[in-house]
Amino acid sequence: MLGLGNSIVSGSVVGYSDPSSFSGLVLWLGFNQSMTAASGNTTAAGNMVNDDKIIQWDDLSGNANHATQSTSADRPKWDTANSGADIGAPKFANNAKYMDLASEITVGGDFTIMIRFRLNDITAARSFLGNTTEDLFKMQDADNFTALIGSSDYSWEDTSATDPTVADADYRHIVTFIRKRGVMKVYVNGGTASGDWKDEQDDVDWDSAESHSDTESFDISNIGSSADDTDNFNGWFYDVLIYDGTVLTTAERKLNYDYLTAQAV
Repeated sequence: MLGLGNSIVSGSVVGYSDPSSFSGLVLWLGFNQSMTAASGNTTAAGNMVNDDKIIQWDDLSGNANHATQSTSADRPKWDTANSGADIGAPKFANNAKYMDLASEITVGGDFTIMIRFRLNDITAARSFLGNTTEDLFKMQDADNFTALIGSSDYSWEDTSATDPTVADADYRHIVTFIRKRGVMKVYVNGGTASGDWKDEQDDVDWDSAESHSDTESFDISNIGSSADDTDNFNGWFYDVLIYDGTVLTTAERKLNYDYLTAQAV
């Protein structure tokens, strides 16, 4: 489904400007936008400094579903260590950082979740988002994406595709998790800037033979963990997008890929 006033013409969307051009956007945590540190520094003021602890990452969707963290030890950090390339991407370090959404998001039918990230370590499971140990989306290992919805466990393990590179500052990846009329799919796009961020995976239909189906509600309240401090992420989040009721097509995913990857060197 497209936002009002948009139409597809020759593989593009007339009127596309950014991820909010598609309908159903209920969460948008954007790269280098609307972050506040415990020090009082903000991205808006342009005065964030290395290791500033981030207490709030504002939702750009208009739903005010901001990501926050009140516990100092659990706060991700503003990071400038990678020659500036990661500035604006909160670092979820030491397997111990996560953020809570202001309100729990419940998607009951079709959805699209898109996350741009850089993974630092995959020696254990790393969660992108979740709510409890029964509602989550994570990387179980380097070639295995896993979702738990209610009491059901689903896995997309692709041993033929190139694994997303881990612990390399030159790589970025976008994982897209969709559900369309109950059937769920995972797509991976990523690589290096020199390869236009798709030299490793060009919107790969991960484990394409799988056709997992589930119609239960999917609840999301955490970014960077499943339940609080469980299977914590280890790396950088650049963007987090959640659409409720909307399944992005191949052409629409590419528009978001192009937009998101243009936001950072």
